[in-house]
Amino acid sequence: MEKMPLISVVILCYNQELTIARTIDSVLSQETEYQFEIIIGEDASPGDNTRSICEEYVIKYPKIISLLPTAPNKGVVKNYSDCLARCNGKYISTCSGDDWWHNPNKLQLQIEFLENNEDYGVVYTDFDTFDVSTSKKTKDCFTAKGVILPSGEIYKRLIEGNTILACTAIFRSNIFYKYIDLNKFVSLGFLMEDYPMWLEMSQHTKFKYIPISTTTYSIENGSLSNNLNNFSKFEKFETSVFNIKKYYISKYPIDGIHEDSLLQSLYLNLIIKCIKGKHFKEARCYSKKLDNCSLKIFFLRIICNSPLIWLYSLRLNK
Repeated sequence: MEKMPLISVVILCYNQELTIARTIDSVLSQETEYQFEIIIGEDASPGDNTRSICEEYVIKYPKIISLLPTAPNKGVVKNYSDCLARCNGKYISTCSGDDWWHNPNKLQLQIEFLENNEDYGVVYTDFDTFDVSTSKKTKDCFTAKGVILPSGEIYKRLIEGNTILACTAIFRSNIFYKYIDLNKFVSLGFLMEDYPMWLEMSQHTKFKYIPISTTTYSIENGSLSNNLNNFSKFEKFETSVFNIKKYYISKYPIDGIHEDSLLQSLYLNLIIKCIKGKHFKEARCYSKKLDNCSLKIFFLRIICNSPLIWLYSLRLNK
């Protein structure tokens, strides 16, 4: 009888013919003593060769790689859900078709920890970034700044802000299947699956941060979370993050964190993004919604409603 893989790696891709081979190769290059499988969810890429490239890899590695059948475009959450339904591993990790694992020991590091620490269910790491428009690389995004991300019980830290990059993480499949309902996320209008996953899982298991960069994350201006040129897109994204936080503090309350404080954080995030993207009119509108209760807020409102906003924009974009 063929041995079942210990690890399932999900690769989600859409219109990524230029990068998908790099992603798959980076997973295949993992140096681990544990057997793994790769499940690819190619989400009906129109007009490019993403699927045909994936099919070539299936032919070359039929015992390792599976490709979900051709289907109409599903969207990221449904695509992810269908991939997870095909996973056989005790552990699950994910990588998008434009990111890659530059550290060949990523899986080995994470699985060794999980195999020896049953009370931990999620392990995540530091990462590098690659700006597609400028080809600029940033290494060790947190470690280089001396930032150590949280381990253990991290629910409150996650509510304050999500610092877990999904493509660096690996989690126990039994925790996912027991506690995560992706269809519920869709019904609630969440635009992402990873952040609510971490928030829910943090109620049932411990998280471990390893301060080693394992993954290169591609930053594209057109993505929902990074598109500063399109105000409506990043406003929609940040509002969805706020709605996720609001849902979870209602489900799992935290002393000292309330909807009003989360709303103020939303306005602050939107103001900074508006200024960086030179959406000065929108920044001024949001600045009027801030509670004038601190010196920082007082000066930010002055900046937003004066010519200083141009200078601040230049500073933020350095």
